Amino acid sequence: MENYAQADFSLSVGRASVRTMKDQTIEKTLRAIMAATGWKQQKLAAVLEVGQSTVNRWLVQGAEPEGHRRDRINELYSQVVENTRADEPIIGDENILAMLHRIAGLTKRDVDVAFTVISNALKANTAGSEQSDAGDRSQSATPRRESSSSR
Repeated sequence: MENYAQADFSLSVGRASVRTMKDQTIEKTLRAIMAATGWKQQKLAAVLEVGQSTVNRWLVQGAEPEGHRRDRINELYSQVVENTRADEPIIGDENILAMLHRIAGLTKRDVDVAFTVISNALKANTAGSEQSDAGDRSQSATPRRESSSSR
């Protein structure tokens, strides 16, 4: 079995799809994905289309995934860990949460609070810009008259 895994790994490296695998173990690769996204084993398993027990075997027992699974893990690693660039905008709830989870020292509660504040700010900004756009279009041609108070 070890020869199969080694041969399979060599084929994957030959396809240039697992650059990270030669530098680190499956466990470290999976943990980096989980840290970058904030995912638990169950969510990672769903994304990789395997059972949670399979992800657990990879993490805890050091089991080796099959070649196509290893390729998918490395593809995911490349998407969520390597391609996170500071100069690109962070768009979408999942990406916002992933970035918050990467901040060292924040508790789960801290992340939840920060996410709520950011989400509310984004919603307010979106609603505000929609209202101002609608207000700009609905202005009448005649100016409003100020009501005068009677003496």
